[in-house]
Amino acid sequence: MRHNMVAYLYCLVRDLYAEHGDPRVAHLPLLGNLWIVLAIVALYVAFVLHYGPRWMEHRAPFELKRVMQVYNVVQVLANATIFVIGLTNTYLQPGYSWTCQPVDHTDRSPAMMKTLYASYAYYMLKYLDLLDTVFIVLRKKNSQVSFLHVYHHGGMVFGVSIFMTFLGGSHCTMLGVINLLVHTVMYAYYYAASLGAVKNLLWWKQRITQLQLMQFGYLTFHFLLVIVRNPCQFPVFIAFIGFIQNIFMFSMFFDFYYKTYIRKQRKSAETKLNAS
Repeated sequence: MRHNMVAYLYCLVRDLYAEHGDPRVAHLPLLGNLWIVLAIVALYVAFVLHYGPRWMEHRAPFELKRVMQVYNVVQVLANATIFVIGLTNTYLQPGYSWTCQPVDHTDRSPAMMKTLYASYAYYMLKYLDLLDTVFIVLRKKNSQVSFLHVYHHGGMVFGVSIFMTFLGGSHCTMLGVINLLVHTVMYAYYYAASLGAVKNLLWWKQRITQLQLMQFGYLTFHFLLVIVRNPCQFPVFIAFIGFIQNIFMFSMFFDFYYKTYIRKQRKSAETKLNAS
């Protein structure tokens, strides 16, 4: 019975990818095979939550300052470059809609093909982002490996793989454009902090979390647009998932923001008041 169910799911996913996958990008690596993507995400989760900490248990933390500096510079340059290419070939194009961009696998215009390849580069960055957690584990900073952190990184790999396979160049593109901008700022902060500028940049760290909250807030509205009014016939089920997912991410990031900044600032203010 179990074997039959697994075989049925396998065939269902295979047929779904074959019938509805985007032929413009089907030839690109790590597209068109959900199982490889899921295997990579599973290996990532297993390493950062179990095998990595267990392997590091009796080892000294790795000194990765230089490696992480190079990594942060690469991330800033890559995210900024893809952001510019993606924005100029989508939302700055006269025929591209901010409110309802359809899924159109037949569009092979130069701007759209540039968008698709920029989107694929963004997809590859989601795998590179997994190194964030690997570095944390190798440096034995395991308290930083929160549910939010692992869920976000693993979920982005899975989510962007679905986007690239079925929805490239569509309404979902806004997610990647905004996320590229946020990551450019975020990794620039990480690099500056690694140079010893932490004290002067503490305000920036709070602003980055605010920027992330704005990201999820706007994306919630962006997906709500095609749920309420859908002239481009964008898949409502996908829009609903995007809507719910961004509400969920906003709530999780807001919980982190409240505990890290608002509650601490209130406690600090109360302590100063009591001391005076």
